[in-house]
Amino acid sequence: MTISSKDNKSLKLLQKLSLKKYREQSGLFIVEGIRAVNDILALDSNLVEKVFITESKANLYPEAVIVKDDIFEKLTETVNGQGVLALVKKPVPKPPSSSHVLFLDGIRDPGNLGTLIRTACAAGYYDVYIRDCADPYAGKVVRSTMSAILKVNIIDANVSDIEKVKSLGYRIIAADMAGKSIFSSSPMRDKVCLVIGGEANGISAEVKEHCDEIYSLPMEGNIESLNAAISGGIMMYTIKFNKEK
Repeated sequence: MTISSKDNKSLKLLQKLSLKKYREQSGLFIVEGIRAVNDILALDSNLVEKVFITESKANLYPEAVIVKDDIFEKLTETVNGQGVLALVKKPVPKPPSSSHVLFLDGIRDPGNLGTLIRTACAAGYYDVYIRDCADPYAGKVVRSTMSAILKVNIIDANVSDIEKVKSLGYRIIAADMAGKSIFSSSPMRDKVCLVIGGEANGISAEVKEHCDEIYSLPMEGNIESLNAAISGGIMMYTIKFNKEK
């Protein structure tokens, strides 16, 4: 099957999914690029509704829907797209099961959010709570995760979820410049929930009041703070792998 009309119903759906409200209504999102689509097909092909490709990539995915090149260009968010995208179902969130979980509070930058999700997966924080953040299923976030979006358990959260996590035996650790150094006194706990706040204002007051301990990264060179994704990554690894020594 080759789509040659921009009025095709499937293409109209893909275009709508650039908006959060349609992703929420449909429970679908878009994954772009050969490697990302291959990863998701390998992880769970049942989540993939359809694969769309340009005519030049027809040999890569025999079951895919072929789209004329000039029409396909209007579907992709990347400047130099690879001519492959997939329509994917959002996974159903599950209760946390990993020893270390991440709670993201107010991460609005899509690149930072995607990088934090990817780093969480790499560091073994397989449950990620998202509160008042950018949409984790937006195109830029999904691309920044490098397919980790389907390797972690994304949980849409509110403030009350902090206490729910605590009731499961997790120690709630806040990352904040007012805390003690993570290197001088790293939290040694079997179950930890690390809370990372937004780029501009940090952890919100309503979330912070539920935290058990506060830790920071020491700063030199008259630097006041680090990018949320960088600081979050350092703290995730320090907490997780100090515990495993």
